[in-house]
Amino acid sequence: MQQTSAAPKAQTVIGIIDDDADVRSAVAALVASIGLKSEMFETADALMASGRLSCLDCVVTDLQMPGMNGLALARHIQCTRPLPVILITAFPAPGLDDQAATAGVRCLLRKPFDALALIDALESIARGRS
Repeated sequence: MQQTSAAPKAQTVIGIIDDDADVRSAVAALVASIGLKSEMFETADALMASGRLSCLDCVVTDLQMPGMNGLALARHIQCTRPLPVILITAFPAPGLDDQAATAGVRCLLRKPFDALALIDALESIARGRS
């Protein structure tokens, strides 16, 4: 039987990677507000070391973090297990849009970002899984 609902599946899991604990918590609250689950990681390196990448359906990552940055993480993800990546940054640099697109980033948000923009991107990704 085919599912006809356009609502996101509850089992969609969003990986949240940001070295700022407040940002991680805020993004996790947004994710929960639309009925999705999340797993939080302080850095891209922590995500990679956890072995949890295979459990994620989407990644929301900061650009600038200690160790592997968000663009490098997006490139790695697209080479190993292509997933939608949403990149957030407080420091947009010239050429970042092109770099993000080349790395396979689905959506680039600049901090402070509109919560509805992130929710729209996540719901679109979750609907694509159904």
